[in-house]
Amino acid sequence: MKNIILVFFFLLIGFRTIAQETIDVDDIKVHSFVQRKAEPKEGLQHFYKNYMRKFNSAKFSSPTGALDVRLKFIVEKDGAFSDIQVLNESVQGLGEEAIRVLKTMPAWKPATHNGKIVRSAFTLPMKMFVNEEDEKTEDIDELEEADTIITTSIVETEYFKFDCNQCSVRDTGLATADYRIENKDKTVEYQVTIMQMPEDLGNEMVEMLDNNVKDPLTTFEISFLNMSMKEFGFYDVYLKNPYIQIFSFYKNGHFISISAGSYKPELAVRFMNELKETFKLKL
Repeated sequence: MKNIILVFFFLLIGFRTIAQETIDVDDIKVHSFVQRKAEPKEGLQHFYKNYMRKFNSAKFSSPTGALDVRLKFIVEKDGAFSDIQVLNESVQGLGEEAIRVLKTMPAWKPATHNGKIVRSAFTLPMKMFVNEEDEKTEDIDELEEADTIITTSIVETEYFKFDCNQCSVRDTGLATADYRIENKDKTVEYQVTIMQMPEDLGNEMVEMLDNNVKDPLTTFEISFLNMSMKEFGFYDVYLKNPYIQIFSFYKNGHFISISAGSYKPELAVRFMNELKETFKLKL
């Protein structure tokens, strides 16, 4: 059971791995499966964040609003990139822009295998969203607009309730209760996951989630429902609202995880703070 739950939460916070066979190129091996993968020195989440800042998405359009591109490249022993290839692109020219930006990024930490630094293959998927109807030029305008977005109307289930403006709720059925909650203009998506379990396992789950949020953008010590816990902020490039605030706790025989995602880190924090002010647990 613990192994099933562990896999579930790796999926929840967006952890992904890619493995391929080792390729021999003359006498130089390019490894795709290694004991420690190559990674950005600043961490993958910060890498994605800085990468997206440099990416010129304004010159691309998509009927779905989504831009998908996947690169494959070699991380050399000194961390430099070589043999960069475009595996797929949803819009013509997207791969060329992706390669341009990658070449401007700092060198990575190279992979290691059997105690040695090695050349390694890496596949980098990226998904970006363009919102031509709702572009903002000033961060302060976005934050001021959030004040009008966050108004009082109640989301209520058999387990909890809180204030959320014009929100729709769906239960995914992945746990005892797993709810996805999104407001009408899709500026925030909440996830509330509730799993019934013994106290020792529940506390182990909380510790596991706290320890497996890699490269957090923010870490807060918070008090929620008269309990002390940690809240983390991180970036997940795979999501439409990629800036996530999340915390978890054990209460009344249930492990509970709550997250709020938005398209700006400031908004994710603000939406989460609003939830915490009005959230009532019925357990």
